[in-house]
Amino acid sequence: MQTDWLIVDGYSLLYRDPSQMKSDLASSRQHLIRHLEAVSGFFAERVTIVFDGRTPMQEPDFHSRTVEIVFSPGDKTADTIIERLVHESPSPAGILVITSDRMERETVMAAGAETMSCGDFLDQCKRYEKRRPTPYPKPPSGHTLGDFFPKQKPKES
Repeated sequence: MQTDWLIVDGYSLLYRDPSQMKSDLASSRQHLIRHLEAVSGFFAERVTIVFDGRTPMQEPDFHSRTVEIVFSPGDKTADTIIERLVHESPSPAGILVITSDRMERETVMAAGAETMSCGDFLDQCKRYEKRRPTPYPKPPSGHTLGDFFPKQKPKES
């Protein structure tokens, strides 16, 4: 499943998946971003996660090389930013928006984007993670190649 641009309603996904919730909101956001980094290549070439506003003193102290992180200004919601991104896109048909907000899904669908609920997205992530190759080979269990060769006696001098 590949699309051009995946746009995620950050808090909608965060609150839909209790496994992402950590001791504080900043840690929870960070964990969610790392999760999206891990699965982003499967879903889209470009990934943007949009969180609802913050005050200027609450600058995020995390970054991502593969996921664009957007905080809505204090006077706008994440939904407003997502709608604007879809409406301003030259090809909204290549956008997949992840949110559990039914009205938001209807709005961006009317603009030409595809949508998926947070629950369906999490199910897709789980399926991908099961199929994804592990980055490092697992250590051998049981026999090793050396077990199949006869032991050599040390040479006497």
